[in-house]
Amino acid sequence: MKSIMKYWLLAAVILLISTSCSSDESKNATESQTEENIEKDTKEKEWRIVSLNGTITELLYEFELDDNIVGVDITSTYPTAAKSIANLGHSSQLNTEAILALKPNLILIDDKMVGNKALNALETSGIKIQVIKIPPTLDGALEVATQLEKVLGKNLETTVLEAKIAKNKKTLEAILSSAEEHPKVLFIYARGAQAMMVAGKNTFAESVIRLAGGNPIVQEFEEFKPLTPEALLQYQPEVILMFDSGLESLSDAVNDKSGEEQLLGIPGVLQTPAGKNRQIISMEGLYLSGFGPREVTLFWNWLLHCIKKN
Repeated sequence: MKSIMKYWLLAAVILLISTSCSSDESKNATESQTEENIEKDTKEKEWRIVSLNGTITELLYEFELDDNIVGVDITSTYPTAAKSIANLGHSSQLNTEAILALKPNLILIDDKMVGNKALNALETSGIKIQVIKIPPTLDGALEVATQLEKVLGKNLETTVLEAKIAKNKKTLEAILSSAEEHPKVLFIYARGAQAMMVAGKNTFAESVIRLAGGNPIVQEFEEFKPLTPEALLQYQPEVILMFDSGLESLSDAVNDKSGEEQLLGIPGVLQTPAGKNRQIISMEGLYLSGFGPREVTLFWNWLLHCIKKN
């Protein structure tokens, strides 16, 4: 299983106004000049950015804007260089004073962070807080890039990224068109054996599984619910999907048991096709759930269909 995973990882790296009437000319000229000045000021502004989303951070690096980043959150794990930037921790534990100490003039967040208490406390600080929407699609990274262009007031060179995504989509379509089976996939979120949840509808997990040619089997509820033995027996997943960190959180160092061994010992797992066939796949969280510039979806398409054939 590990040798096959190494092959897949290597393959994944190889292969994500109209004109006014004359009487308004003076007014329009003044307005145009004002807009130009605003645009100029925005472009010349030296941004000090706090990025509170891993995908946003990854794209800032993609477009060589990393020198402008002064702070990140716990999800900003890629590239490795991002780990050397001041880390503000989890979004639920943000500290207002820690953010202010970095002297940012721009904070970038995703729409899930709207209403965050720490950020609400910064509304009168003069710091610009901008929501960036990240669509769970193959083109999500490009849509984020477009939003960043508007916020930063500068054109981003997206040619390479566009070509990568176009290639990704073309290959994905070819593989999907020849796929004979669509494995039933269950995503399990874990933070230790006592905190395990399964993903339902309207989650990143449902989106990535569908895009990869799999069948997200939980459709009767939205978001996440606690994992139970009854749920495992009901869903009978052919593949169990997890974050690397989630699977690792199940490991038992005292008894020298890996996360996978511990997962297989959870009631109900061995009674599923995924458990019987050891089809337990884990990936780095941002790579799996971020819908960023890396080719996660294409990789998952290969992965799920290779599993069915091995």
